[in-house]
Amino acid sequence: MAGATLAAAEIVPVTDMRRLWPSLVGLVLIGLNANGAYRPGDARRDARRLLLGVGLAAAVLAMLAVLPPSVDLPLAFLPCFIPIALGALIAERWLVDLVVRQAYAHGIGLRKALIVGRHGEVEEILNGLQNDLNRDHRIIGYVTPSYVYDAKALGSIDDLDAILDREDAAELIIAGSLRAEVVQRVADACIKRGTAMIAVPSWGRGVRGWAEPVKIGGLPGYHVHPARLGMPALVLKRATDLVLTVIGLAACSPLMALIALAIKIDSPGPVFFRQRRVGLGGRDFMMWKFRSMSCQAEDKREQIAHLNAYADGRLFKLRDDPRVTRVGRVLRRFSLDELPQLINVLAGDMSLVGPRPPVPVEVGRYEPRHFVRLSVVPGLTGPWQVGGRNLITDFEEVVRLEREYIDAWSLRLDLQIMAKTVGVVLSGRGAY
Repeated sequence: MAGATLAAAEIVPVTDMRRLWPSLVGLVLIGLNANGAYRPGDARRDARRLLLGVGLAAAVLAMLAVLPPSVDLPLAFLPCFIPIALGALIAERWLVDLVVRQAYAHGIGLRKALIVGRHGEVEEILNGLQNDLNRDHRIIGYVTPSYVYDAKALGSIDDLDAILDREDAAELIIAGSLRAEVVQRVADACIKRGTAMIAVPSWGRGVRGWAEPVKIGGLPGYHVHPARLGMPALVLKRATDLVLTVIGLAACSPLMALIALAIKIDSPGPVFFRQRRVGLGGRDFMMWKFRSMSCQAEDKREQIAHLNAYADGRLFKLRDDPRVTRVGRVLRRFSLDELPQLINVLAGDMSLVGPRPPVPVEVGRYEPRHFVRLSVVPGLTGPWQVGGRNLITDFEEVVRLEREYIDAWSLRLDLQIMAKTVGVVLSGRGAY
């Protein structure tokens, strides 16, 4: 009896859930703050920070429910906590962004900012801010880093102290690379007046990916990550791939069996064709397809290379490929030869949507800017396929389309590309 009484005494009953909500909100706010979701810039829109913050709050809540003195929570509530909290946060962020953008559009709440840089670099900063819906600066002008006459500038670096005193700028943006003595002079003027200083390096405009501020010893720096999907976007994309692929395999199994039978009847050789392709991070994998060519097709590639429809050797396709079988022409016309790649999607080597995986010999001819294609998992379909397929013969245009897809990725964009792919496949546009 004594043990039972002690156990009961260690449980703090919660009979009214309304009394618990303030504590739950507090836990979520603490979790978000611990993961930097209230830092300046886009931190409050960072899905990874939001998920980690809610996850931390959920872990603390689970500990409170298990460890003495424990909170008597309904067991059904714990699994629902994360999706409820995430949904509420996403709705709250969307509503706040809507209100804030309207306020910014009317000039309310904008921070006065001054730029230090040369005219061309200042123009690039202004263009970047103009295209940002979430911009919260009001640029009051710029200062040249040396005494160069510029009628549009507020003055030179020699006038910086007087300009900061007169304009009362909240932030100062350094555009491009300045000499060490100029940066020191700017920093001294900002520290003296409590003005925040933001550096926008010139190299940042030519590097693809996202930069994270870090410290190397005592020195500030940037960790530039490849332009690839992070958590939780990667988890969401992978979960979508798995669900839709399982459904697709189940629905297409009878059709795939008929295709396999037609291939065996039409020409001697295996049903499937395997080819080494290059995937995420430059790693090789074996890609599966239904065989649409004769068995000696790969051996004849060099002999017919002069018939390539692409002027750039980093892409290879023939309009009237003599190696293609009769059944193969039908399969290629409707992209049915690609169906076995659903197995690659299940294995994780490919995704339903992404850049098409190149062969190693093509990658060997890449220039640095082209490797963005390998920064995400390759896809069964992608922006190239729905943007014109083989009608787009400029490799640089292909890379541009795929880079835009990577930068703008969302689940909605993937679903749109999948829907467009159905129409492209049925029309046969650009297929050969």
